[in-house]
Amino acid sequence: MNTTMISQNSFQAGWVGRPQAVDSCASFALVKAFGDRIYSIAKRITQNDDAAEDVLIETFLEVCSDLDGCQEDGEVWLRLVTIAVREAFSKLHNRGEGCPLLDRVADSYEDLVVREFSVWGDNYHQRYSRERTTCVLEHGLRSLDPMYRTVFVLRDIEGISVEHIAKIVNRSDAAVEVCLLSARLQLREMLTRQMRQQ
Repeated sequence: MNTTMISQNSFQAGWVGRPQAVDSCASFALVKAFGDRIYSIAKRITQNDDAAEDVLIETFLEVCSDLDGCQEDGEVWLRLVTIAVREAFSKLHNRGEGCPLLDRVADSYEDLVVREFSVWGDNYHQRYSRERTTCVLEHGLRSLDPMYRTVFVLRDIEGISVEHIAKIVNRSDAAVEVCLLSARLQLREMLTRQMRQQ
C-alpha cells in the first residue's frame, strides 16, 4: 500500500472541517515518514486492507491534531504505534473478535507447550526461499491470536522494546514476553511442518 495516495486523497478528505490551526505540511511529512510502517502494523493486526486504511487515517488525525505533544521522533513513533494498536483492536472488536488476551494472558511460561520442534540446519536458506518463507510467515501471522500477532509484529518486525510494548498494550512486561514467546513457538512449529512437507 502506498500511503502517498492516502495523504493526497482519503487522508486529505479526513481533514474536512478540522481546525485550520493544524499544520498540514507537518502532517503530510509525518504521513510520508511513518505512514507505510503504521499501515503495515495495522494490516498485520487487522488482516484487512480497508480496516488498515481506517486505522492509518484515524491514527494520523489524532496525532496531527496535537503535534506539540511530542518533541522527538521516537516519541512521535511510539505515540503513533500506541494509537494504531488501539484503533486496530477497536476494528477487531467491531468485527466481533473481542479484545483478545488483554485480560487473559498469563504472566508465566508454564502453559507454553512445544508440540513439534526440529533443529533448522545451516541449509535452511537453500531449502526454503526467502519469498516462500515470507509467504508462510504471513499466513502464520493470520492464524495467531490478535494479541500474539500484535506483540510479534511490534517486537520482531518493528523492533520496539518489550517495555514500550507493555505500555502500548497495557500489560506487564512478563505478559508481553509470554505472548512473544508463544507467538514465536507457534510460528516456528508451523514453519517446521511446512518445511517437512517440502
